[in-house]
Amino acid sequence: MRRCQICDVALGGWRHCPNFWCGRDDRGWDVAWAVAEHRGEVRDAIAALKYHGDRSQVALLAARLAGYLLSHAPVFEEVDLIVPVPSNVGRRRAFDPIGAVCAAAAPVHELWPVAGPGEVVAKAYETRPLADAPTAAARRLWAAAELRPALVVRDPAAVRGRRVLAVDDVFTDGSTLREVARLMRGEGARAVSGLVLARRPVRPPASTIAGWGQKSW
Repeated sequence: MRRCQICDVALGGWRHCPNFWCGRDDRGWDVAWAVAEHRGEVRDAIAALKYHGDRSQVALLAARLAGYLLSHAPVFEEVDLIVPVPSNVGRRRAFDPIGAVCAAAAPVHELWPVAGPGEVVAKAYETRPLADAPTAAARRLWAAAELRPALVVRDPAAVRGRRVLAVDDVFTDGSTLREVARLMRGEGARAVSGLVLARRPVRPPASTIAGWGQKSW
């Protein structure tokens, strides 16, 4: 089955990937991979960890992450540093869930340097979760207007001239990854790609849906 060369989603009958950022040169990140689809055990584990503070899910998700990286090691052989995408920590949450997962992926640390939670990229303050955005356009706007100014690189030397793999929990369209990637590139990162624990189903834009069934020349 054909897959998007940018976000790795299965294209099925689509001629082009319907994901908004895949067709743009200003997305900031090069390629994004997903360990699993956002459903079943993985979806439930992410929700329990992220929204209910169930740290017992860390081991399961860390094993999934480590398994994917190790089984696809040739794809990631040029990665110089793995950086967890920072989450809101404070009023909403007492710990960084994806940072905890990366820290617990022990076998991974033998092959790649892994930054600790907030060591390289951090959030200076809490922002509205992009998952709460009512539309895809609103999610992109929130990312640029709210998430962007909240992100900081605490250790610019760690990313300068290096190929970075940013790890996050869920990929919707890549708007969060875009802000993290732009920030690290601004500090001199040579390249930034992404790996997420789960990918949400890709939904074509309304204009594409309206055109289904019509001939395209």
